[in-house]
Amino acid sequence: MINPQKIVTMTKLALYDKHEGSADRAASEYFRHDYIYKKNLGTRLAVGIGGILILAIYWLRVVVIEEADILELNWQVYLIQSILFLVALLVIYSLFGTIQGTREYFLVQKRLERYNLLVKRLERLEQRQGAHRKEPEHSHGTNINHT
Repeated sequence: MINPQKIVTMTKLALYDKHEGSADRAASEYFRHDYIYKKNLGTRLAVGIGGILILAIYWLRVVVIEEADILELNWQVYLIQSILFLVALLVIYSLFGTIQGTREYFLVQKRLERYNLLVKRLERLEQRQGAHRKEPEHSHGTNINHT
């Protein structure tokens, strides 16, 4: 007899495996801190490169459009402002990335926990179904000894 609960449970498990399963299992292999660091590393590099490009465009604007004299510019002030800009940019994006990474990690853990509960539920349903079936007895009166 077909058990509808078993079909629903197996369908949920299959959908999870198809959509999120492999990515969640890969993420769960990391400790939380390592997962967040790995996720943020690319973001930090991209933001750093983006910040440097923004500063390069700003410096070009100052030198070319405003026609500032390169020798008379106070490079120390520009350098300090540029470093503060890059540090602030990296800190802000790191903070947002850490919050997002932590959220994603806990969602992965929650989905895996639900998956494991569904697996246990399926095992219980199979055990119940197996208990209701009677195993056929194999007593045909033939006992084969190979001696």
